[in-house]
Amino acid sequence: MNPSAEQDPHLVPAPDTPASWRTLAGSGVLALFGVSALYGSTFGLFLLPLQQGLGWSRGEIAFSLTLATLFTPLVAPLTGWVIDKVPLRPLILTGVVLQSANFAAFSLMEGSVWAYYGLSLLLMLTAAGASLLSLAKLVQGWFDKSMGRALGLLFACGAVGAIIHPLWTQAVITHFGWRQAFLVMGVLSLLMCGLAALLLVRERVPRSSHTVAAAQGNSTGGASVPSPVGSGPRSMAAFLRDSIWWKLALFNMLFALGVGAIFMHFAALLQDRGATPGQAAMAMSLVGLGGLLGNVLAGWLVDRMPAARLAMIVMVVPMLATLVIYAGGGLWVSIAAAGLLGLCSGGDNSVSILLARRYFSAETFGRASATQMVAVAAGGGVSPWLAGLVHDRTGNYDLALLMAAACMGGAALAAAWLPEFRPGEAPTGKPVGAEG
Repeated sequence: MNPSAEQDPHLVPAPDTPASWRTLAGSGVLALFGVSALYGSTFGLFLLPLQQGLGWSRGEIAFSLTLATLFTPLVAPLTGWVIDKVPLRPLILTGVVLQSANFAAFSLMEGSVWAYYGLSLLLMLTAAGASLLSLAKLVQGWFDKSMGRALGLLFACGAVGAIIHPLWTQAVITHFGWRQAFLVMGVLSLLMCGLAALLLVRERVPRSSHTVAAAQGNSTGGASVPSPVGSGPRSMAAFLRDSIWWKLALFNMLFALGVGAIFMHFAALLQDRGATPGQAAMAMSLVGLGGLLGNVLAGWLVDRMPAARLAMIVMVVPMLATLVIYAGGGLWVSIAAAGLLGLCSGGDNSVSILLARRYFSAETFGRASATQMVAVAAGGGVSPWLAGLVHDRTGNYDLALLMAAACMGGAALAAAWLPEFRPGEAPTGKPVGAEG
């Protein structure tokens, strides 16, 4: 294949080729050093240092995620529209620079918790350009038969970050302080994500040439743009009238509600039970290792079994692991259960994205996924705050763990309610990505 085909709007590279895997590699580095991996996997490690250093309560610190939840309905639909309409590579490069500066700004915080809230809200905006949603949109355009595996590997790269970032972050916090940890995050984001975006990330079909490329593929037998879901909603208003969209939103919200209550407080929970900061960081890395294996496994399975059935499994097993953590049994039992929790919940990103791609067209993928992010944020943003309030009121996380397990059970029921395909769109019954 001519390398210039990647840039020529009249020559669309075929999916599942070496060019596809190069783009996936670059996207994987961006996921590894992106906001979700760097900050999402280490948020719990900052709870105690910020509480001790700035005098904020755990509930006040966790409330930053709740504010982000309230902000999400304003940001997510716009983000989805932008992802569907503008070239992705410049958007990703801009996002890398902005999110790196945002990380560095966290190191300048002083006594007012409102400065923390403002920077947390700003991070939502700066992270949008190089977000997992942007990367998933980019990757799904490069793959057809291997789409499930590709998305699984993409999210697995983020899970690798969840393994390594807690370890070095805790070490930096211990020896130098939380301010320096935020500075290191900014430097890593700028260097690693910037190089990956510049050298490896390309878009298969430029935004201005979807129609030309599709026409060429139809007329010459070459590679064409993935065909859309014909009967799916095509506008923001149509999403809100679509019953499948609401079922998927319920699934995403309940699972995020359950997982968010545990992951963001897990390091503090273990330290309350007698773990050292190093042991807590190791446990967070074990959760990340489970997420790595879970994403790869989910990406492989979703090409071979009904995704809705896989989503049910992904919900039930972490619910059982949460109940094991609640029951106690010692520090190492809790850590082992956390690894199982990571294994199953780690596949959620792949399953959620593939469900969105199954029910909505490639052209509306960004908007469909972004509007689903409102549901994810409603659960994932509120639950850490609620868990923090439970701890502040009761002195432990027991009630929060029971609430999390109940939400995961509800998510399993919501997954069972989802159809395998949008009615009339998949007469062969094959999973998306397995057809061909």
